[in-house]
Amino acid sequence: MEIASELAQRIVVSMKEIIHQELNFIDIDGVIIASTDDTRIGAQHAGAKRVIETKTDLIVKDDTHFEGTKMGINIPIFSDQHLLGVIGITGSKDEVVKYGKIIKTMTEILVKEAWLKDVSFKKRDNYRILIEELLMIRPDLENVQTLSNLLGFDLTIPRLVVAGHIKNLSVDRNDKIENMMKLLKTVLLNDTQTIYTVDGSEITILFRESLPEPTLAYQLNKLIREAEERYDLHLHLGVGLPSETPAALRISHEQARAALDWSILTSHNTIEYYSKLDLGMILANIPKNNSEEFVHQILRNLDWKELEEYTEIFSVYGSNNGSIYRCADALFIHRNTLQYKLNKLHKLTGYNPRELDSYTILSLAFKLHSILNKN
Repeated sequence: MEIASELAQRIVVSMKEIIHQELNFIDIDGVIIASTDDTRIGAQHAGAKRVIETKTDLIVKDDTHFEGTKMGINIPIFSDQHLLGVIGITGSKDEVVKYGKIIKTMTEILVKEAWLKDVSFKKRDNYRILIEELLMIRPDLENVQTLSNLLGFDLTIPRLVVAGHIKNLSVDRNDKIENMMKLLKTVLLNDTQTIYTVDGSEITILFRESLPEPTLAYQLNKLIREAEERYDLHLHLGVGLPSETPAALRISHEQARAALDWSILTSHNTIEYYSKLDLGMILANIPKNNSEEFVHQILRNLDWKELEEYTEIFSVYGSNNGSIYRCADALFIHRNTLQYKLNKLHKLTGYNPRELDSYTILSLAFKLHSILNKN
């Protein structure tokens, strides 16, 4: 394990803020790679070379004792008994010796934390690549197998895909994505065969198919609840059908996306299961050009403001089974106003919302309009 000069520089600068002494970080070749004294970076450090040979502290009593070395103390830094380099503190013996042990301990802790973070990010990136490969039309099977072996991911286990969407990602975007990754790690910690990735506002999770449905529902509900409570993140999730083979995961993903789209559209449920979709299974899968053509044919005489207004009215109207009284109350308008608006809709479209056949056509048109404009 080698220490990057950027990390070494952050360490010496941080340590100087604590002890107010000049510090250097020297690599295992005896070269100063970081220093609070810029003029010393890149120089050879003969004292550090002695420390690397002996693996013990070295106190330098004056600036002429070793080439490229100033008075102070030089301390070997280890990680899991592996020598990483040397940290040097410049100053008189009485000033610097008292800091030696604490600087050594703190430096080793900072190096370990940085290494663990780096490993975590690399693992996260490998998860992302593996998921992307598995969901491609023609995945690179050799790459999939290599990554699966590296991550301990069993390709023989049947799985299902959960697709998620973070609704409020416009502010503090990077922080929110990082918080979402932390939460996924916490909630899904006990299942090593569940992998996930977050790409902008989109979440993809690959679950074991054998996970009991109550356990799956509990984890997904917990994810939604804690995302909102901890980080004020509002999620929608869609769950696809199980796939027996890695090649079928793409289908499960498409199903999960369809369920997710319906969840976002209706807002009735934050979790939608493809297996439980009815009308949504059809509407969410109609090709975009067909949807646009149908919406234009039925609603072409409504301007944009009227489209938005009547989309809301029709949603409430349908939820209240066509009751003028309940619908007007829910919309906070007088029932005569609602009657007027429904009559106007009849004139603009030629379809009477009070008649079952016309209501069905209008309802489909407004739902498709919402799907087309959900983003």
